[in-house]
Amino acid sequence: YEVEEYGKVLWDFKLVGDFYYLVLARDFNPPEDFFSLDCEIFSLARISRVLRKPNLVILDLGKRKTTFIEVKNYELDRYRVVLKGGNYLNERIQKDFRVSFDEAEKIKIEEGMSNSTVKKVIEEILSNIGAQFADKEVLLSGGLSKLKGLEDLFKSVLRIPYCEPELTSAFGASLKFVFKDNSPTFKKEEISPKERKLLVVFVGLATTVFISYLLSKDFLKKEIMKTLNQQKKELFSAKFPDLPSVMVEEQLKNMKERKQSKFLELMYTVLKDLPEGVKIYRIEFKNSYLKLVGEAPESFIKNIKADSIRKTPEGNYEFEVVVR
Repeated sequence: YEVEEYGKVLWDFKLVGDFYYLVLARDFNPPEDFFSLDCEIFSLARISRVLRKPNLVILDLGKRKTTFIEVKNYELDRYRVVLKGGNYLNERIQKDFRVSFDEAEKIKIEEGMSNSTVKKVIEEILSNIGAQFADKEVLLSGGLSKLKGLEDLFKSVLRIPYCEPELTSAFGASLKFVFKDNSPTFKKEEISPKERKLLVVFVGLATTVFISYLLSKDFLKKEIMKTLNQQKKELFSAKFPDLPSVMVEEQLKNMKERKQSKFLELMYTVLKDLPEGVKIYRIEFKNSYLKLVGEAPESFIKNIKADSIRKTPEGNYEFEVVVR
């Protein structure tokens, strides 16, 4: 299809199963920083998902035009736009009754479908759409949908409870990324020349930094280890001022082994003299002191070298042994 005669045309498409959705728009220049665009017909069709109506007819009666949408299985099936709306109706009232625009607006609002001209124009618009509404559920939207008596033309009418009729299209557009549907996004997929230049600069800078890191890795490793070793020596000297701060890890390992050996030695000294049947409640090892707290019957207590003895209510003796 030749579109050159229409000048610069904005277009986008989307493939959904066996369907190919192509949208063309002319005489429209979106702002450079736009994120996404949505066509009104898709915005209106999306309302069916909010209302949980998989099959729905939507009639949007606006000031300049009337849009017919039919939805099947929550997706846009067909549509038609008639370039006649509220303004056209006012012009016909002005002409038939020879009144001003404001007076025509007043007649339209107050009389609604009871006015012969209003009824005639609405029937004309519906006839131009060329669709049958008798057995279908119809969602009415747009400012003109507030017309008195309009709902009487349809068997079943829906109203959207989440916004005013005039804002139905905007409400549907706001749900574009809430529901997945077959609407093209017009999102920019190609990188602009300016973005390409920035990308080249960024990649070049990142490459330079990476190469510099590889070249300096060994140097950085040596400097880090040098700093860590110095900190270890300083901490060791602060804790053990009488010991030389050399081979810090080895010294700490030996000190730990000596401490464990001291603990085992003291435990052996205490336990080898305890008779069988003695209960040990608690063992403490702190600052090279080993303390045992236990309980024994009177016949055993005389054989225990205890630092303190206390008789319990049960008749046994609680003892405490401290070994240095």
